[in-house]
Amino acid sequence: MLMRRTLVLLVVYACCAQYAIAQTDYNKREIGGNVSIMGLDTKGAFNSDKSRDGLYGFNVQGAYNFSRYLGVKAEFSYSQRHFDTDFIDLTTRLSQIMGGIKLQDNKNTTRFRPFGHALVGVAHASDLPRIVRLNSGLDGFSVREGTGPAFALGGGLDIRLTKRLELRAFQIDYNPSRIKEETFQNVRLGIGLNFRF
Repeated sequence: MLMRRTLVLLVVYACCAQYAIAQTDYNKREIGGNVSIMGLDTKGAFNSDKSRDGLYGFNVQGAYNFSRYLGVKAEFSYSQRHFDTDFIDLTTRLSQIMGGIKLQDNKNTTRFRPFGHALVGVAHASDLPRIVRLNSGLDGFSVREGTGPAFALGGGLDIRLTKRLELRAFQIDYNPSRIKEETFQNVRLGIGLNFRF
């Protein structure tokens, strides 16, 4: 009789153990979205201080967390702006698809969750304005279009609002892209929402 009870308990334990082990104290999946402003490296095409011009857009991202601190992330972003001056009328667009790694404390009970990520991918641009140095030594206006590599290195802060919903208080990225043999040293700032499940 004792042997039978022990065997039944072992079978019940073996069947339930997989469910107990499978439960974790962190969420494995995330999806979110941001509104963003990108400082496009135009070398002063539409401003007098030779700096960046702003593009406005959004990005959508998803992540899968392998452990409490490490995950992979995929992201799509789109930014645009219409420039209308005395000498040119164009709409600049920049789309990017990237993926990479993400470091963050993914514990369910963590309220403030700073994160960092490194992403690589591809960018597609249309009508990117740029001031370029001509052979004569003077500055000239150039417009770039095409597809090339993109990179994002940055981070931000997520603040837990509910068990599943977070406010992305900020996300800032150094976001260079290379279009037609020109490297655009862009910077991106965003704010949004993140869902964990």
